[in-house]
Amino acid sequence: MDNPLETFVPLLFKRKKGRLLLGEGNLAHDVTIIEAVARAMHWNVLLDSGAYKRVTDIAQTEGLMPTTVGRLMRLARLAPDIVEQLMAGSQPRRLTLLWLMRNDIPALWPEQRQMLKQFK
Repeated sequence: MDNPLETFVPLLFKRKKGRLLLGEGNLAHDVTIIEAVARAMHWNVLLDSGAYKRVTDIAQTEGLMPTTVGRLMRLARLAPDIVEQLMAGSQPRRLTLLWLMRNDIPALWPEQRQMLKQFK
């Protein structure tokens, strides 16, 4: 008999140009971007709560360079609808974590939406 506490979620894993993707058809979740956004949001909560005082403290704990943590932290400022696109797997296919880390992400949400239009 099946365990009533278990849930089965059928997922299709794909690799495309070295990126791990989840999904079917036209929708595919870029796991690396989703994971990075989750980490950035978690670190942002740690800073806001006072658990850490500086980005350099987080970097030391995580074993990362402060610049890497700082670049990833920018993802915590993404507009909610952009995060929803990422979670739904409907973000532009050419958008990568490397691009997000190497380029400035505007602070204003309308400018972020405009930035993503260049990928379509």
